[in-house]
Amino acid sequence: MTHYRIPPVETLRIADRRSGWPAYHQALELLTRHESASALVLLAEAEAMFRTDDDASGQWRALAAQAELHWREGQAPLALARALAALAAAEQLDDPLACGIVAWQTAIIALGLGDYETGKTYLQRAQVCLDDIGTAPPGGLLAAAAQICAEILRWQQAVAGSRIGRSEGEAAIVKAHADLIRCLADAIRLSGAHEAEPTTLWVDLAPHPALPALLPPPAERVSHASLGNRLIHWLQSLFTVQRHTSVSPDNEYAPSEPAVTVERANGKEDLPAADAETEEDATPEQETSVEEENAFDDRESSIEHAAIAGLPHPSAATIPDPVAEDQPVRHQPGLTVYTFGELRVYYDDVLIDQWEGARSRALFRFLIAHRHMPAPKDLLAAQFWPDSEPELARRSLHQAVYCLRQTFKRYAGSTPIIQFANDRYMLAPEVPLWVDSEDFEESIGAARAFWSNGDTAAALLAYSRAIDLYRGDYMAEDRYEDWAEKRRTALQVANLEALHQLARTYHERGDFAAAIMFSQRALALDSCDEDAHRMLIGCYVAQGLRQLAVRQYQVCVGNLRSQLGLRPSDEFETFFRRVTAGRDGKTSP
Repeated sequence: MTHYRIPPVETLRIADRRSGWPAYHQALELLTRHESASALVLLAEAEAMFRTDDDASGQWRALAAQAELHWREGQAPLALARALAALAAAEQLDDPLACGIVAWQTAIIALGLGDYETGKTYLQRAQVCLDDIGTAPPGGLLAAAAQICAEILRWQQAVAGSRIGRSEGEAAIVKAHADLIRCLADAIRLSGAHEAEPTTLWVDLAPHPALPALLPPPAERVSHASLGNRLIHWLQSLFTVQRHTSVSPDNEYAPSEPAVTVERANGKEDLPAADAETEEDATPEQETSVEEENAFDDRESSIEHAAIAGLPHPSAATIPDPVAEDQPVRHQPGLTVYTFGELRVYYDDVLIDQWEGARSRALFRFLIAHRHMPAPKDLLAAQFWPDSEPELARRSLHQAVYCLRQTFKRYAGSTPIIQFANDRYMLAPEVPLWVDSEDFEESIGAARAFWSNGDTAAALLAYSRAIDLYRGDYMAEDRYEDWAEKRRTALQVANLEALHQLARTYHERGDFAAAIMFSQRALALDSCDEDAHRMLIGCYVAQGLRQLAVRQYQVCVGNLRSQLGLRPSDEFETFFRRVTAGRDGKTSP
């Protein structure tokens, strides 16, 4: 449990005789009786007296109390202005505790306004101030919350600049926002203080998880509700986790429920040997996948936490309605095929969401993967019906091809999509076709060429396009098929190359938020990626966040041990010791 230090009683007794202090203490007494309007008037009077007397100690207290009251009344911009003024007054004093607590209050109000840049700045300030006197929440939680704010900002910028799709950006922001709520809630939960006599500033700051939101402490608990008490209880109440069945329409900060598009499950079954009659009867199942339902639940949960905390849902506040998953990103005639993640196919920008059987869909995936090399019919029969007699396998293949053609006939009319010549099946070459994985490979190749020619800006653009195209493992529905594995691995390696190159470049430019985002994306693909762990450690150290660097090192060690049974490389260990010791000031991996 963290404990806040108590200011000397003698100092406060002298202060009580100053002109502004009687009004200030009377205001605090009114707040215990819920007389907020009268208290606000007295606090304003006290602030004016403190300012006249050049009493910064009283001025920041009166301003911080006004900030809380304005927040309670729904006047968030005014609350932020008062909190910033309180912080300016506190900075005139040699009091890290005052600066830390008010910076924390300022950050929370800024986040309530959806200002993640300001929230990040003052969370970092609070961490530094409270660390100076050993009273910060353990584990660098405020600094961690600041990093999450930076991550949200980066995702918002990526969406605004069309570097990633809106759906992907919104999903990333929702997850980061939920992490931010949890991090701030943990920081409040782990904060507390010694009790002191009622005349002191910081009275009984122990957490009260069940405290009703934005209510002052119970009168029977303390006879004189001090500002320190109110600030900490106010922070605690914002992050009291309660279940709500709905959000009041009067709550201007309550986020709207994001649109979620649920696609049909398209017969994702295994492909055992089967005869043509069975294939003909097969139809796609029309049901919502468990993964989609769980994702929806997670998003509702994060929204609920946001409403409780008084923070706006960041994606709802800054990103327009996401592009539905059943809308293509490209707009062109012919076929548009997405092979990263679950297969998505469009014809003339219309999603093909009804397939005549799972085997026809699997056959199309194979033909797309081998579209530059027509597939012999005997090879296809052996590939999809390996346990059947050759003749039965060929009949099953013919039925699957028929179903595939019927699927495309509904969307393309008389335009032939599947052709057969010289005992081989292929996609009709005259039909325009765009495939995301091929565009990805072209972008990676272009980025490498630009890089070798010294055109860094063009290389970064090409790498950025490549990682935006990468939405999951290549041919994820064929995860255990040998024909897809080799290319899947090559594409994974290329995507990590792009992420590492982007992270290194932005780190060298001092844009640590961007470097962190790209490194985190790399770790989402490979949690044992030493290069990504090393980059995160370097970014944290460069920002003075040594606790986060140490924690990242521990995560890397744990992942390597649990997943691979290995220890970090000697190079990694040397780098970690060097940057955390700060011997040469270099943080570049």
